[in-house]
Amino acid sequence: MAATKTLVTKTIDLGDVELSCTVHGDGPLVLCAHGFPDDARSFRAQIDPLIARGFRVACPTMRGYAPSGIPKSRRYDAEALGRDLCALADRLSPGSPVRLVGHDWGAVAAYAATALAPARFSHLVTIAVPHLRATLPRLAQPAQLRRSWYIAYFQLRGVAERGLAKNDFALIDRLWRDWSPGYTASREDLDLIKAGIAPRVSEVIGYYRAFFSSRVLLGEARRLLFTKTTVPAIHIHGEDDGCIGVELARGMEERHFLAGIRVHTVPRAGHFVHLERPEVVNPILLDFLGAP
Repeated sequence: MAATKTLVTKTIDLGDVELSCTVHGDGPLVLCAHGFPDDARSFRAQIDPLIARGFRVACPTMRGYAPSGIPKSRRYDAEALGRDLCALADRLSPGSPVRLVGHDWGAVAAYAATALAPARFSHLVTIAVPHLRATLPRLAQPAQLRRSWYIAYFQLRGVAERGLAKNDFALIDRLWRDWSPGYTASREDLDLIKAGIAPRVSEVIGYYRAFFSSRVLLGEARRLLFTKTTVPAIHIHGEDDGCIGVELARGMEERHFLAGIRVHTVPRAGHFVHLERPEVVNPILLDFLGAP
C-alpha cells in the first residue's frame, strides 16, 4: 500500500489542557508520544512506514510544550501525562483499541496510560526509558547517577530556567550530543525543538520537578508507575544511550509484563534511537504492531 500524505493538525481540548496534535493517514490509530528535549516531529522517520502499512498516526505535542497549552492544574506528573494519552485515545479512536508508542517522557506517559486504561491499548512500544518497576534498583548505580546530573540541576528553581535558556539553549544542543553521541541533529531540527520550549521553560522543566512531588512519591502516579503492565509490549533501547544506560533496559523481565515483553537493543545508537537508526527500528516496530 502506498503511503498517503494526508495530514491534519488538530487542537484537542481535554479539559485540563488543550493539545496540538498532528494526524497522518487513515486507518487504525498509532499514538506516538515524544519526550524531552524534543517535539511532536520526533517520530518523523516512522510515520510514512506506518501509513504505508495502513495505520493512522497521531503525534501530540505534550502538555506544556508550545503550541500545546499550559494545563490549568499545572500538573506534569505521570498520572496527568497518562490521562492525556487515554483521553486522546478516546477522542481519536473511540471504538477501537490504540497502538501506543512513547519515547523518553512519552514512555513514562505510556506506562501510566496502560496502567490507567489497559483495555484502551492493544500494543505498547516504549523507547529509551524502561519500566520503573524493573529498573528502580539500578537507578542509583554510579554510572547512571552521573548520566542523570541534569535531573538534580532542574530542581533549582530560577537557576535551571536561566541555565536552560542561556546561549540560545545551548544545553539542549549538549544533551542531544551527550545522549546520542553518534548522531548529529540538524540545526533546523534543533531550532524547531527550541521553539517549542523557549516560551515554556518552567513548564518543560516541571516534568522533572513533578517526578519528586508527593503524587509520584506517595500517590496515584507512583502506583501507576509501579503497576505491572498487562498490554503486550516491546522496548527499544540504543546501546550507546548517554541518558539512560542500556543496562537498565536489560532489567526488564516477563514478571513485570503480564502479557509479555521483548527488549530490543540497537547497536551504534543512543537515546534518540528511532531517529538514528530507523532502518533497524522500523522493522521491529512494524513486526510488533502487526496488520491493521
